[in-house]
Amino acid sequence: MRETELAEYTNGELREANQYQAEAKDWNRVVRTELEQPLTSFVSYPERCPLFGDGRFRGNCDGRLFLSLVWHYKALSVADPMMGSGTTKDGVNWLNAQYRGCIEYWGGDLSSGFNATAESPPGEYDLVWLHPPYWDIITYSDDPRDLSARVSYVQYLSRLFESLAQAAKAVRPGGHLAVLLGDIRRRGNYFNPAWEIWAGGPPGLGRLASVIIKAQHACGSDRVGYSSLPDPRIMHETCLVFEKQ
Repeated sequence: MRETELAEYTNGELREANQYQAEAKDWNRVVRTELEQPLTSFVSYPERCPLFGDGRFRGNCDGRLFLSLVWHYKALSVADPMMGSGTTKDGVNWLNAQYRGCIEYWGGDLSSGFNATAESPPGEYDLVWLHPPYWDIITYSDDPRDLSARVSYVQYLSRLFESLAQAAKAVRPGGHLAVLLGDIRRRGNYFNPAWEIWAGGPPGLGRLASVIIKAQHACGSDRVGYSSLPDPRIMHETCLVFEKQ
């Protein structure tokens, strides 16, 4: 749903250079080393790890924040109702292979028939991860159930809250719900979905346990000039983590 549109490459040589660099790097070692470090309220991944998901699809995030949450909370079961190209699935498979683990995983997506606004992941999980579209910055399909559909911000928030409420039902007591969101600026107005959830989200999300700021890198908007922009450019995403009581 959020990872079904191909990114555009304007420089083939740069793409080949980045691909060579990714292949030459021992990413397994890099990720293992990162997991050994304490998780903090600010994360930044300037170079995308190629082990998880498909970086060619717009909206696909680096899987290392997700992995860090699984590792930090020692989750043994994970669900992702908006799995897109499979970043979280790849991450769980990687953890199980690297550490001989047995983390259970369930993933759904609108592209495979799962409607996150009306359905809850089956069962209960230690961690439920949600990475929804950032309103209609990128429109992934013409399905009216798609959170990236071109609707008003109020309508988008309503459907986002529905998705959160459904996801929260699948969190076991003591488990965690994590949602990663980006801010939007449009026609001089600033929209902050994470703040909307924090201030007045649906009931049942649990205790707000953490707010993690993730620096944004390699966005499609990086190729756009903003010299006349009167306000600071948005260069971050926000991950809210709730603990179910």
